[in-house]
Amino acid sequence: MSLRVAIAGLKGHYGVALQGLEQLPEARLVAASDDDPEKLAGVPKYQRADESTHVYADWREMLDKEQIDILVENGVDSERHQVVLAAADRKIHCLTEKPLANSLPDLADIRRALRRSGIHLSMLLTMRFEPQYRLLRSVVESGEIGEVCLATAQKSYRLGVRPEWQKQKATYSGIIPFIGIHALDLIRWCTGREFTEVYACCANVGHPEMGDFEDEGHVVAKLDNGASASARLDYCRPAAAPTHGDDRLRVAGSKGVVESLWCGKQVTLIAQDQAPQELELPAVGENQFVNFVRSIRGECACDVPAEDCLRMTEVVLKARASARRGIPYPV
Repeated sequence: MSLRVAIAGLKGHYGVALQGLEQLPEARLVAASDDDPEKLAGVPKYQRADESTHVYADWREMLDKEQIDILVENGVDSERHQVVLAAADRKIHCLTEKPLANSLPDLADIRRALRRSGIHLSMLLTMRFEPQYRLLRSVVESGEIGEVCLATAQKSYRLGVRPEWQKQKATYSGIIPFIGIHALDLIRWCTGREFTEVYACCANVGHPEMGDFEDEGHVVAKLDNGASASARLDYCRPAAAPTHGDDRLRVAGSKGVVESLWCGKQVTLIAQDQAPQELELPAVGENQFVNFVRSIRGECACDVPAEDCLRMTEVVLKARASARRGIPYPV
């Protein structure tokens, strides 16, 4: 059975879908859209593209003209909810960038559209598929560190060259929804705890030439068992750093501590009556796009289900509201 895939926007993690297409012989890239002609010029070289793959400057025209089974959305933050709503109206399954929406009313519209349409939806919370976090989650689930008492995460990136749409609040969601969502999702997913309240701050402190683009942020949260969590975010990693990002996650429990250290390539465990140990990482798991396709077919559960996408978008939008208003927000 053939699988017709299209990409709306070439601005995010659409490479995950392209890698997944390589593993699905029945899949074909039927179309792609973006407002950058240079990016569209490269589409014929993509996996599963061929001479019949069409390119569009506008995603609306693409949805009107193409027969699509799965849409991979990777456009600007401010348009995402419109793309999802349009796809839902056409019964097209969606794998989207994050956050799912740029406002709580838009998020509510998406929730209603999902109920009405019955489509499958997931979001590119790609860090769930990295072996170090899957290992860390399994350690917490095993009970080896006891009751979760504290969780802390970090995402530190090079600033690099940023597109114009990320320099304006009208089109960009901000540092907390854009990268903080990864850190906060890992806290929730790896600990199994739910957020109950968030307090946040963020600003552009050191890069005024970047306009509305925030170069730092911090979120503090309460968890449903009384524990606390925090995520620190920045785009201050020097250009000379050996990697683009330095991602970390630490979970402290009543019986021990497990953490993913520098750049996430090492997981260590300190448990009661045991010397610190470096744990062996599992093999790289399934590609997220492949997992999404298989879940649509009923072959497996979706590792990033729609309810998690809705919930995490709600959390980061309320954390952003907290930063803007200077008050804590229940979530």
